[in-house]
Amino acid sequence: MGSGDRRAAPMARVRYALAISGAFCLGLSAPGAVASAAAAPTVTRFAIPAGPLDDALQALATQSRVQILYAPNLVLGKRSGGLRGELSPAQALERLLRGSGLNAMRVNDDTFVLQSAPPPIAKPPRPAPRPRPAPPPLRSTEPTNLGTVQVTGSHIPRSDLESVSVSPMTLISREDIEASGHQTLFELLRFQPGMIGHHPVDVAAEGGQPYQQLFAAAATTSLNALGPRGTLFLVDGQRIANYGLISAELGGLTDLEGIPLSIVERIEIIRGGASAIYGADAMAGVVNIILKKDQQGSEVTARLGISDRNDAKQRRISVGSGFDLRRGGNLLLSADYFQQDALYGSQRSWRTMDRSGDGLRDLRIQLGYLSDDNTRLWAYCPRQRRDQKGYCPLDTAKWISLQPEAERRSFYGHWRQPIGADSEVYASLRLGEVSQQLQSAPFYANVFLPPDHPDAFWPGGEPTTLQYAFYDVGPIRTRSQARTIDLNLGAKTYRGDWEWSASVGHHENDVTNRIDGLVSLSQFYELAGTLDYRFNSGGNAREVLDRLSPRATARGRARLDQLSLGVHGPWFELPAGRTRVAAGLELSRDSLMNQPDPLMEDHDFAFSPPKVAVDQSRNQAAFYAELSAPLAQRLQGEFALRADRRQGYNHRVSPKLGLKWNALDTLTFRGTLASGYRAPSLFELRRPNVDGNSLFVVQDDTTGPCRNTAQVEAGVEVCMLARSAFENNQLKPETSRSRTLGFVWSPDERFSLALDYFDIRRRNEILKVNALDDPEAFERSFKHDGNGLLVGIDDYYENIGTTDVRGWEIDAEYRLQTQRYGRFSLRLSGNYLDRLVRRNAPDAPALDYAGYNGPDRTALAGLEWAYGRWATTLSMRALGPSKIGRPDEDCPKVYAAAGRCSNPGSATVDLNLAYTGDTHWRFSLNVHDLGDRRPVNYDMLKGGYDIAYDDPRGRYYLLSASYRF
Repeated sequence: MGSGDRRAAPMARVRYALAISGAFCLGLSAPGAVASAAAAPTVTRFAIPAGPLDDALQALATQSRVQILYAPNLVLGKRSGGLRGELSPAQALERLLRGSGLNAMRVNDDTFVLQSAPPPIAKPPRPAPRPRPAPPPLRSTEPTNLGTVQVTGSHIPRSDLESVSVSPMTLISREDIEASGHQTLFELLRFQPGMIGHHPVDVAAEGGQPYQQLFAAAATTSLNALGPRGTLFLVDGQRIANYGLISAELGGLTDLEGIPLSIVERIEIIRGGASAIYGADAMAGVVNIILKKDQQGSEVTARLGISDRNDAKQRRISVGSGFDLRRGGNLLLSADYFQQDALYGSQRSWRTMDRSGDGLRDLRIQLGYLSDDNTRLWAYCPRQRRDQKGYCPLDTAKWISLQPEAERRSFYGHWRQPIGADSEVYASLRLGEVSQQLQSAPFYANVFLPPDHPDAFWPGGEPTTLQYAFYDVGPIRTRSQARTIDLNLGAKTYRGDWEWSASVGHHENDVTNRIDGLVSLSQFYELAGTLDYRFNSGGNAREVLDRLSPRATARGRARLDQLSLGVHGPWFELPAGRTRVAAGLELSRDSLMNQPDPLMEDHDFAFSPPKVAVDQSRNQAAFYAELSAPLAQRLQGEFALRADRRQGYNHRVSPKLGLKWNALDTLTFRGTLASGYRAPSLFELRRPNVDGNSLFVVQDDTTGPCRNTAQVEAGVEVCMLARSAFENNQLKPETSRSRTLGFVWSPDERFSLALDYFDIRRRNEILKVNALDDPEAFERSFKHDGNGLLVGIDDYYENIGTTDVRGWEIDAEYRLQTQRYGRFSLRLSGNYLDRLVRRNAPDAPALDYAGYNGPDRTALAGLEWAYGRWATTLSMRALGPSKIGRPDEDCPKVYAAAGRCSNPGSATVDLNLAYTGDTHWRFSLNVHDLGDRRPVNYDMLKGGYDIAYDDPRGRYYLLSASYRF
């Protein structure tokens, strides 16, 4: 949503109408008057009975298909004499408001804002004072097109923009997006309090060591530490297709890189369970990304970003044009191009696996020959890879991408056309292509050399082990290309007070991933055995290297086709007012095709997780119903029910109850109670990551007889078992229960405070298991040969885990409008994770991970000053400290000895300066991380920073210029 003073939009979370009306107060004329519009008015036949003014406004909005935005307390206790006749909506609204002490202002052709009429100003009895210098010019108060206002969290539209929503909601307006300085949707969302970023570098790493294969390079975020499958992403209230490749660690992902920020109007984040309204995946909350629908004229925007070290450059150009069509229609066309340079660990001094500077260990891999007892090493590597001391350290962190090289293109169009006075049709199309390249260190491994091999340390003597990096093959690189299609067609019509709607959508994400630098096990054994490949010789032929490291190509495609039918309108009267109801039917079909490279399916690439081919589809149907009922004069009830049925699973009903009590005009208490349901998606049809190494397990009654045994000491035999994995086709749905409780206090239009408590419990979580965890519970993990002898242990996914998340959300804002010094706005939002209890099995201990390996508190604060044509925003992001290790163990000795048992908290400050020179030009400069903070993270395996929270670029400049015509 927006206003003439758009930067006030975040206030809308707790006092929407006040935030909007305050922005337009200077644009009003006489009390009770409605601002005139340029377009010719549409005449409507009205039949509104006498009664409460709130009911009359509801009827007017429904009959004329307009939106009337106001706070409920404005009309409390006021009555209307009714209205009959053929009038324009503006004329009808003016008549209804006569004598009410309210006036209305037109925001666009179908949106009005109500506010209290200003009292008449009496002429002072004393003479007029001497003339004074004119105050600084205020920002333009001309109305800004709001478009259609959508409120996430319900299928029931509001003709009033209620001051408090029943569920906690965060609004990120278009002005917030501009002031943030972020170029991508992923960067914008991952810095929000309570959000965790899943960076494409981390996602592609498939869980890290010992795997060295880069794969699904998507970027997404999640709420409240419940992972990506607990957060539902919507675009204009509709689901979209997941990223086309399956992430071995995370499953299905919504790739945020495919949605350019240039076409985003605003983002609404509903916190707490919303499965009763939106279905599966909404256990932690919903992120609704609302795209632009209309634009007056055309606009071209160019942006250039560069770090303080003259690297990590970003370039963007976007073009958008809006067209008015005949009979009230409109068309919006937009195109966007974005390019980003790669940033590698070698470009930042703090990025290293050598943590000795922190008093910890040097985890660089020392290449060379190992002694029999692994206590001595003789350095051995190409000469150019040796350090000043003659050693051969492989610092993997220096090779890994900190920021991928990326290129993105997108096109977006939206068309809307009224048909007569009661109907309209619309269509939207979004096409996108995302290409990005990631890099990691050259493939490395311990190579066992027989004594007769010429590269052995003692040729003709004892066997030797060589810690070796395949420098001649080059670093492991992946280049992925993802193409997105999102097509929506819809129609709406009105019959009396009821609106009926229908829409169909086709969503598709098609990914091709090419990986270089992996080592084929079959080719390695052959080439090393025939001595065609020599270690560190520098003279291996190109054709030999191509055989040793063939390019791997994987393809994936995710499709979602859906049909939605809906109806909403007023239902029946209660003593406190009229109820409103919404109901609908949703039908959808998910399809997933994953075709890994044949060598991936054969598990031929060394230290790479196994991949399986998938080509399946499933149908799903859902019915929902919602009721909004005024239970008493100051008590509002929200009731929702959703029944889901997914092919292969039984149906499930998810209810939600919400209550909102206006204890005072300035104080509202609210709470929700909901249950959630999530059937396993096609993306759960995957195998867990396993390293493929052999296991040695003591033979006893649990294991039974083994085919391969060895005696390690007197009377003790061990089973030598192969390690592998399989996909579990018998997974059950995950379920959840959530509740929120809080209040919103807004003593006047300048200040608001919202504080909410949340509690989410998820059951039947899908986790990786094997027989080593519990032989009796996971006996499917045992793998036997034809004679019944144990030969291996398989990992698989099972419904076994539980998570309990509890915490607090705070949102506050203070605004001050002055005549001389302009407008000031101070905002604060924060998230505190009080409890994060996980249980990995029914008999396992419940462990509280809050504050471990990630901060348990995050906050975002902003101070804005708008003066004339200038707007300045100073923002600060703060992260709390985090502990290293596990909650059931003491601080590891190596960290305790160095005094590094926890990572310190941090704060970064950003500055944004914007100038609107005239009606055509707008310039802005954003400086991210003014203090050029150096990341600090003592977890030795993370190499100096936390990819989920830290920005490796340091101080960063972004210059933007826009021209409207």
